[in-house]
Amino acid sequence: MAEHIIKFGTNAKSTHVSDHSREVLKAIMTSADVYSVTISSTARDAYDQARVMYDNCVSQGVAAQKKLYARAGDKVIDVYAAAVADGKDKAATIALMKAKILQIGPTKVSRHATDTSVLNVFDVAPSSIPSAKRKAWEDAIKASADVSHYIFPPTDPGYHFEIPQPTS
Repeated sequence: MAEHIIKFGTNAKSTHVSDHSREVLKAIMTSADVYSVTISSTARDAYDQARVMYDNCVSQGVAAQKKLYARAGDKVIDVYAAAVADGKDKAATIALMKAKILQIGPTKVSRHATDTSVLNVFDVAPSSIPSAKRKAWEDAIKASADVSHYIFPPTDPGYHFEIPQPTS
């Protein structure tokens, strides 16, 4: 049997994905006959959340981001739009977005800001899933009792996973 490989992208922190979550992911990979995936995003602090939201607003537009986030996230996106309209640079805009995230409460803006000892939240890059395996991959995620919440592309840029951590 081939080994399952979990890689981590540039901004993803391997320490934010527990052994339990890795086992859940490997079980999904086995079920879908996928042997390698890349985790593109993991838990984030307020600065990293602001940076990700900034980059996504630039690359995908404000309207697309408003579809992705709930009301709390929309308030941060509004800060982005106002800062850009005011001619602020990237660093100043991210600083304003970070302040808004801290004001609102990071976990209200994104589940990626959750305590990793309670809930692992991460995204798997769609580019790491062979197109011929995507239906099996999505079916395996849906069938996993260990995944409490998921979001698939195109609603989310990545395959978004939320996996509650064992309490004992």
